[in-house]
This record gives sequence, C-alpha cells and structure tokens, in this order.
Amino acid sequence: MYSAKYLMPQVNTKGLVAHWKLWTIHTGYVTGFLVFDYSLNGNQGSTTMLDYGSYPGHLFVDGSEILCNSGAILDNIFDGGGSFCGWIKPTGKGQNNGGEVFDKSINISVGVVLYCNNSNTTLTFVQVTRTTNGVWTFPVNITGNIWQHVVLTYDSDTAATGGNPTVYVNGEPVVVTVVGIPNDARTSDAVADMYIGTRSAGGRSWNGKMDDLMFFDRILSASEAKSIFSITRQRYGI
Repeated sequence: MYSAKYLMPQVNTKGLVAHWKLWTIHTGYVTGFLVFDYSLNGNQGSTTMLDYGSYPGHLFVDGSEILCNSGAILDNIFDGGGSFCGWIKPTGKGQNNGGEVFDKSINISVGVVLYCNNSNTTLTFVQVTRTTNGVWTFPVNITGNIWQHVVLTYDSDTAATGGNPTVYVNGEPVVVTVVGIPNDARTSDAVADMYIGTRSAGGRSWNGKMDDLMFFDRILSASEAKSIFSITRQRYGI
C-alpha cells in the first residue's frame, strides 16, 4: 500500500467545462495543430501560428490564436456563476496594444472578453449587456515576462444590478477597479466562437505565453483559487 504522503495533490475538477494544457514541445510556428480539451467535453482548439518551443506553455505572437469554436457548454459560461483560470506570461501589450487572453464575443458587441487594453499594469474584463457594458480592470504585470496565475470569477446574472467579478492573482485576491457599471441583462454569446489569444476578427493577438487554461461553470472559492496556484506553481518556477 502506498503512503498518502506520496500522492500528488490534484485540482478539484467539479464543474470543469474546458481545460487546455498547452504543454506540447515543438520547434517553430505551427498552424492547424489541435489543442486537446482535458475536461473531455470536446472543446478542441485549432491553432494558428503558435510556437511550442520551450516548456511550459505556448508562445503567442502577432497573428497567433487558438479557435475553440462554440460548443454549447462554452456558451454564456458565467451565467449563474462561472470561473476562468490560467497561467499567463505576457511580454508586452500585444498586437495593436490590445492582446487578448480569451474572447467570446463579436467585436465586443456580445459576450465576454479578457484583454490588455493598452496598459502595462492591468488586464480588462468586459461583460457586454443590452445597454451599458460592465468593464473592470485588475493588476497584472504586462511587461515583466514573468509567469502569473489568474483566477477570475463572475456571475453574469448580477449584470443588471451592477455585480462585479472577483479576481485572484498568484492565489491572492486583488483589487478590481470598476470602469463601467453594467445595468442590464447580459447579451448572449452563443453566436460567438471562443478564441484564446485573440478575437474573432483578429488583430489582437496576445504576446507572450499562456498555459493550463480552465473554465468552470461555478464560482471558485478563495481557497480553491489558492489551491490551484499552489498545486501548479512549481511547473512555472514560482
């Protein structure tokens, strides 16, 4: 019988709807490679111009993207409470100073977006509503070329009453700054594909690396955010 002290801790996968482990080792920029969805929900991503060079993570440059389509399980992921988490290592603001972590929208006319809005120090999260969009920023080092773990939780059912997201960076809660207060029901993003590292129209590629990206259909707690960071940090030298 194996002693429990030798068992590796695992991330709690309750409510996991998508999980892209960007760990593949390859040299040179590759297009058309499929990124497997380890949640087993079939949200495979098709790559454009990604470099799988040094472990860990995929390197995004101008023109890079992962297209994960629009499986129903990815639609309106924040309804009733949802979460995104992943490791990012930005090397700058990205293409046209607007590099995107994820985008399930059509030019921010529906849906949700997490992106760098011409800032060296913050990421911006947008929830589109039928009238005034919810817009929030939180601190991230955009130019330091260092790995950082981000957990963002949000309940889009609170959009009409001005509800805010909660964000953890490297396992700790951070201040979320309100830029725009939502005041109406969210717009459905079912018509939009899920893009990792850019938007549907292109022109907003992330610059730097990303890895171990997950979406949950529930709100992760503070202790879970800290646990995921602690369990996965060694891989990123943190």
